[in-house]
Amino acid sequence: MYVGLCLVWGSTWLAIKIGLRDLPPLLFAGVRMALACVLLTPFAFTRPGPGPTRVERRWIAWSGFLQIGVSYACIFLAEERIATGLAALLFATFPIFVGLFAHWLLPAEPLTARTLVSALLGLSGVAVVQGPALAASFAAAETRALLVGSALILVSAAVSGYSNVVNKKHLGGVSPFRNVWGQTLAGSSLLLVGAAVVERSAPTRWTAGSVGAVAYLAVVGTALPFVGLFWLIRRVPVAVVGTIPVVDTVIAIVLGGLVLNESFSPRILAGGALILTGVLLAAIPRRPGAAAAAA
Repeated sequence: MYVGLCLVWGSTWLAIKIGLRDLPPLLFAGVRMALACVLLTPFAFTRPGPGPTRVERRWIAWSGFLQIGVSYACIFLAEERIATGLAALLFATFPIFVGLFAHWLLPAEPLTARTLVSALLGLSGVAVVQGPALAASFAAAETRALLVGSALILVSAAVSGYSNVVNKKHLGGVSPFRNVWGQTLAGSSLLLVGAAVVERSAPTRWTAGSVGAVAYLAVVGTALPFVGLFWLIRRVPVAVVGTIPVVDTVIAIVLGGLVLNESFSPRILAGGALILTGVLLAAIPRRPGAAAAAA
């Protein structure tokens, strides 16, 4: 499941960039999430077992407002302003936010030196891979667009980190299908309302590329992987989940090589080695009693 999520979300950065050629960002994101919600409806309401409680429904709505609505609004708006590689690089700060929020909200997962080292290794690897692109971006003339886009991605990473910890703490007993359905309902509502308010006059072209991007992102990039994510969150420490954006950045580069014939370099291999080391360090189970000692 972990590998599958990395592969899928490693491909979504490119799909977003393709769709933004023809669609305004909030509408694009809102239609993506609304379509995912519709596709999940029969699965969410035909699963055996009790539904979420009133308190759990509130947490689902809050998490969906943040993780689907606010976070994806930031990502889609940012990708209008900055390069895909830079966006993925900045979103790789996600595991740092996960570790910080888990330290305060999950007593069983305190912030440890190993968690910090694994996150730093992963971020260092991404920096090695995307360093030249980052330097070129800062050298460009559109400084304001760079700063705004970078800030939006960092907000998205922080909001997503907090939302993943909330899911771990409050929604572990909720069916992943019902959880994702509720979150996409809350998040897509926010995105579509935002689109109606601020994008009324924005040009919208439903081309083959934009339709394909929406369909791919809704089904492969949202409905299926978010169900898998919430299934995974209940079974592994959130520190492991937090490494997914770091790995999917490298996967995005690999896909660029396969699809766009981009060549691999020693720099990419070195950065990938750092990232995988960080992932392994985060994924190795701690010794019994380590959590108590860390606390």
